[in-house]
Formats: sequence, C-alpha cells, structure tokens
Amino acid sequence: MKLTNEQITELKSKPYFQEGFIGKLFARKLGKMLKKDKDFKNVVDRLDSASEKLKQTIIDAEKKGVIIPKELKQYAGL
Repeated sequence: MKLTNEQITELKSKPYFQEGFIGKLFARKLGKMLKKDKDFKNVVDRLDSASEKLKQTIIDAEKKGVIIPKELKQYAGL
C-alpha cells in the first residue's frame, strides 16, 4: 500500500508517532516483521488491487453519465 505525502504528514502529527526513540524502535521492528509476513503482503496486495478497481469503476461510471456522490469519490481517493 502506498502512502501519499498528505497521509504521511497526518500520521506524523499523531501523538503516538511522536514518542521518540522507543517509538522508532517499535516501528522498525514492526516493519521488519510485517515485511516477512506473507499473509500480510497478500492482504495489502488485494487491498491495493481492490482500491484501483474501485477508482477505475468510478471513472468509467462517470464517463457513462452516472452521478457519483463526492463522499464516494473522496473515499476512493479521487
């Protein structure tokens, strides 16, 4: 899953990411563990493909003249 610069900035502003040294150690350890977890990788890959499919479906529907609510577009990242 790819994070945008806006999402990274938002995450960094959260208090649980401003803990300092211990937070960095935990994040590094968690990152290494998740990189090795095949189930987690599969879930992330499926999530990415589903997200792209949703975006494409919304774009195709708009081309056909279907009115898409702005909340759905925002949810899809459009």
